[in-house]
Amino acid sequence: MYSLSGITLCGIVISAMFHIVVSFAYAEAPASKATPLIVGAWRLNPEKSGVRLPPNSMEIRQYTLRPDGFLVGLLITGTPQAGFHYLQFTAKSDGKDYAEYTDNLLAELLATGKQTTRTYSETIIDDYVTEWTDKVNGRVSAQGKKTISGDGKTLTVTVDGSAQGRVYDRQ
Repeated sequence: MYSLSGITLCGIVISAMFHIVVSFAYAEAPASKATPLIVGAWRLNPEKSGVRLPPNSMEIRQYTLRPDGFLVGLLITGTPQAGFHYLQFTAKSDGKDYAEYTDNLLAELLATGKQTTRTYSETIIDDYVTEWTDKVNGRVSAQGKKTISGDGKTLTVTVDGSAQGRVYDRQ
């Protein structure tokens, strides 16, 4: 091993290679993508959706984006009298199946270790439309689209090609 004032030549070469590789990595890194329009909180608008809900009932969807690119979707439904329930997934928009949990399925996992039978997948069509699929035991249980209005204030979730969807207002 050659030494140059106590520093090995091998160490200098490795350090130089490291800096070159890092420089190329940053030069080739894609521009950061804008936050997806779906990120935020959405409250069901029963009138626009054409649905009747019990008094004091609520249905809220919340989407957050993790730094690793995973989207966290949360659906909360219920009333103060009957209690609230949720459905949650953490997924990338790559069309692959990811575990989906309800409050009951998560309780079962924590108590017994039983894995969820539900999965969720989604594929982005464009900035405003995403196709999604829910499965139970590997079989499609529901599928549809999530569409955000041009002004970004309304989210419409349709199921199985239905023309009428659940309409949510951005909060």
